[in-house]
Amino acid sequence: MVKILIVMTVLFCAASACFAADQAPKATEPIGAVIETTGVFVGKIVGSTEQALTGEKKVTVKSDTGETMIFPFNETVEFVDKTFNILTFNQLKAGDDVTVKIKKALSE
Repeated sequence: MVKILIVMTVLFCAASACFAADQAPKATEPIGAVIETTGVFVGKIVGSTEQALTGEKKVTVKSDTGETMIFPFNETVEFVDKTFNILTFNQLKAGDDVTVKIKKALSE
């Protein structure tokens, strides 16, 4: 009886992990939100977008704690890899670890 309970518990945990992996991460800030702080944010790149008409570039980064932030890709923000290299927009790949350095407060 105890073995059956253990097997059922393991299967339940495995099934819930599989279903959780299928869900896309959701941004905690509204789309197009501008970060109003200075400092550093560390996490993995979730995605990047570029507006076709305006050329505006944005990068979504998710921290280990689950916090998701959207950063503009411009002169006020630097994306740095593990080896301390500043990345260009084309070098940003989903799943890569980055440190986002915000040089000054951003405004719209």
